[in-house]
Amino acid sequence: MNYYYFAASLPTLALDAPPPLRMAAFLTLCQEHLRAADYETVRQLLGLSDARPGNALLREWHGREVQLRNALVRARAARLGRDATPYLRPEAAADSAVDKAAAEALSRPAPHERELALDRFRWAQADEMAGYNPFSVASIVAYALKLKLAERWATLDEQAGRAAAEALVAQPAPAAAA
Repeated sequence: MNYYYFAASLPTLALDAPPPLRMAAFLTLCQEHLRAADYETVRQLLGLSDARPGNALLREWHGREVQLRNALVRARAARLGRDATPYLRPEAAADSAVDKAAAEALSRPAPHERELALDRFRWAQADEMAGYNPFSVASIVAYALKLKLAERWATLDEQAGRAAAEALVAQPAPAAAA
């Protein structure tokens, strides 16, 4: 099903700018304009539903995310000289572009830059998943993904991050098992 009016009314998003629409408002609009099954797909994608994902779009996104996380595991394990196998999740197919994106992100000097590179890759993956029809359910789902990413970056606070990092560093190390 196509959602011409709804899709055309959504504001443009950018990863490096605060989103012009908050997630709560977007979900309200989705509930008003989408069929119940499509609205549930958006909720499942955002982790707001306990229902088991049966939708092909959700399986596709989950598969892409598993590929990316597995690529990160393989790259980190290689850097540490460890076997990645115990930490890998089953994935449908391997994509060399995912491995390249993970390696490129991990080569960045600062954690902030690594996270940004990974989220830029996720953004591109959402665009790819949306396909060529800007009014389709896939485009609405991709928009939800991108809004989630944009909202995350808009809410990051350097001082809060430093305080959290300092609190973690200040914690005593767990006792080693004898």
